[in-house]
Amino acid sequence: MDTALLLFLILLNGVLAMSEIAVVSSRQSRLRKLADDGSAGARSALALNHEPSIFLSTVQVGITTIGILSGAIGEAALAIPLAEWLSEVPTLAEHANGIALTLVVVVLTYLSVVIGELVPKRLGLLAPEPIAAMIARPMNLLSRLARPLVWLLSSSSNLLLRMLGARRTQESSVTDDEIKVLMGQGAEAGTFHASEQAIVANVLRLDEQRISAIMTHRKDIYLLDLSESETEIRKRLAESPYKRIVVCRDGPENIVGVLRTGDLLKDALFGAPLAVEPCVRPALYIPASVSTTQLLETFRRARQQCALMVDEYGELQGLVTLTDVLTSIVGDLPTADTPEEQDIVVRADGSWLADGSVTVERLKTVLSIHRELPGEEQNAFNTLGGFIMYMLGRVPVAADYFELDQLRFEVVDMDRNRVDKVLILHSVVSAGTSSDE
Repeated sequence: MDTALLLFLILLNGVLAMSEIAVVSSRQSRLRKLADDGSAGARSALALNHEPSIFLSTVQVGITTIGILSGAIGEAALAIPLAEWLSEVPTLAEHANGIALTLVVVVLTYLSVVIGELVPKRLGLLAPEPIAAMIARPMNLLSRLARPLVWLLSSSSNLLLRMLGARRTQESSVTDDEIKVLMGQGAEAGTFHASEQAIVANVLRLDEQRISAIMTHRKDIYLLDLSESETEIRKRLAESPYKRIVVCRDGPENIVGVLRTGDLLKDALFGAPLAVEPCVRPALYIPASVSTTQLLETFRRARQQCALMVDEYGELQGLVTLTDVLTSIVGDLPTADTPEEQDIVVRADGSWLADGSVTVERLKTVLSIHRELPGEEQNAFNTLGGFIMYMLGRVPVAADYFELDQLRFEVVDMDRNRVDKVLILHSVVSAGTSSDE
């Protein structure tokens, strides 16, 4: 009878240990899902998860009580009979009590650790949410029964914590970094595709991403100048690969608006003469301080898909479209607005010929660079040309180069003070070498 009671206590210890690890390691999002599906146990588990102090105190009281009872019952049920049996052996009779007690302690410790701790905790970690939902209601009942003792223990613990200067912290919300870690773990386990992980990571950085990192710079904007002749305007319209064209008068300092080429097509189908200005729509202007997330909201409210970015002095800085935003999330998208020229060309020898306007994000993707480039954290540049200038510390000239991470970046062509073409090839020279050295 005493042996059966002893085994029951060890199993009960295992249940308490499993309950503790299951509730503590349960994810609130999964418990909420179970609760929304109608699980009363999950709702109780959520309550325990939000206020763990009472629950943990109850478990600790139970485990401590079981340990004391197991020791007392073990000595009476096992140590005394074993000592009597060992005393019949002449060579062991003198130390029978000590040997019997030692053997009982070793066996009980082994059973308590394996059956009462390790195995139950492993089970609790394997399926924390279902187990937490299953044991939450009985544990709530046990907490009510042990409330006076639990209150005493909790009050004593809180008093000691205050004496040690420990303050109760507010529940922290889920951070972007935690989501990225979970997505990474999911990708490694095969739950998420690598492309899904990349998309989520790109979405999470939208609020920190500057518009200048994804926009078309003012020098590269395809402009239609109304002050030019009709023949030149027709030529520009025919050569344009874009569905939306920025219209100006006497240069980019005087923006008239944005032309949708489809509006001109409607008039042309009815035989109307070329009249560009009546088809020009007011441009949507945004400040340089706007984040990509704010830009998306602006597009949604204005029901437009392109905007002109201006600085604090009202000077035009660039053009950004909804396609630019989507490209920053999912990568390059084939669109009718995409020119046929490639911004990065892979050459036969394995090197790359890149345009200086290539964004840093695209450059790193093509070159399989997975770390931050020097100066990238400080937002010192947005394009390959800006990166070249940052690394050289000056406006480069043709044939300037530097080496980084076994890659050689060489300026091939300059367009005045702008880096036009860059040759990138593999190098075995140590990182940091430059043409200035």
